[in-house]
Amino acid sequence: MTTKSKMSFPARFALPLLASLTLAGWGCESTSTFSGRVIGGPANVVTVLEDNDPRFKTDGIGGTSVVVRRFAGEGQSGPIVGTGVSEPTGEFKIPITNKDAERYEMVVTATTADKRISRGRIFFPATGKQVLVIVRDVK
Repeated sequence: MTTKSKMSFPARFALPLLASLTLAGWGCESTSTFSGRVIGGPANVVTVLEDNDPRFKTDGIGGTSVVVRRFAGEGQSGPIVGTGVSEPTGEFKIPITNKDAERYEMVVTATTADKRISRGRIFFPATGKQVLVIVRDVK
């Protein structure tokens, strides 16, 4: 003797379909973009500023390697959460796939082609803000 299910045909497929889509999306990580500009200046500084700060319009330093790590304590190297290279204008956009990165302090290290280094600790920039990396000019 077979018992026929009282569930409608669409309902029998909707629930498993919804569950599989939810589980598939659950495994995917969202990507944030860490953006900013590398410029020359009188000192090595890494800071977060409003998008409309005039320093984002100055000539930048292209070809600068930018590494973003999670801060793990003084003198320690935390895991890398993103890397990139600045465009000829000095601008960089680094995809950050670690969704938790926005909650922790990060260390940004920028190394120019001629090996000048600027390093600083910041938190992930809020909407409407960017990272400004100033690398000390060679005299």
